[in-house]
Amino acid sequence: MKNLLVVLLIVFSILSCEIREEYTFNKDGSGVYEMVLDFSDFMKMKEENDSTLFEQKIDTLIDFAVLLEEKRDSIAQLPEAEQARLQSLKPLKFEMKVNDTTKQMLMNLRYDFEDISELEKFAETIEKANIKALDELSGTGDPQENTMSDSLQPTNSGLFEMASSFHTKFSSKKFSRKITDEARQEALKTQDTTMASDDPFADMLKFKQVFRFPYRVRAVDNEKARILSDFKGIELEVNMYDLNKDPDIFNVEVLFEK
Repeated sequence: MKNLLVVLLIVFSILSCEIREEYTFNKDGSGVYEMVLDFSDFMKMKEENDSTLFEQKIDTLIDFAVLLEEKRDSIAQLPEAEQARLQSLKPLKFEMKVNDTTKQMLMNLRYDFEDISELEKFAETIEKANIKALDELSGTGDPQENTMSDSLQPTNSGLFEMASSFHTKFSSKKFSRKITDEARQEALKTQDTTMASDDPFADMLKFKQVFRFPYRVRAVDNEKARILSDFKGIELEVNMYDLNKDPDIFNVEVLFEK
């Protein structure tokens, strides 16, 4: 969580962005985690400032399972430890779209998990895997693939710590999510006590979490949570001020209908 706040403070001092986390659960506890970074508001602001930043059009989809299969012969030549780290990327899919004409800039990372406990290992998976090695093995020099690997290097892993900073429980009766003691203490240490609710910087970051369940929601204890229209999910949205002020802001318990 500490790394997350540092990264966010750097990134959002120059960019306007919405970070959206989406969790979709199946009855057996498996599911899909997605992190979407939407810089579209920044792209619109860029036009006003007449900047030439991000004029290159990018439309990249990387399925790591497919990529690893394509490069299996080259990977087989690596040390076993390195092979294992690369194989840990198999559940990941990465998509990046940048279009100056449509004012779109999106980064989407998808992670398929077999068990809910894997969510707490998500940042570790990104951190330990040497993604840059895939570019070196391919030898293509594709700038779009370089953009992908640069975006997911360990120096940026703070962006992925949210999935790993919570204890998450899910059953047919209820869902709960609570920040870990360690993450909470780190958040308090890096808290900006000078930030006010009317700080113009606060709204440059919008942070949204969406949870979708196979059961209908009966009750939810977080006052910021909105129940989705089909009653099978909830949504929470905060800004930088809210996140900085209260490290418990995303703690939530959801009860399902019997």
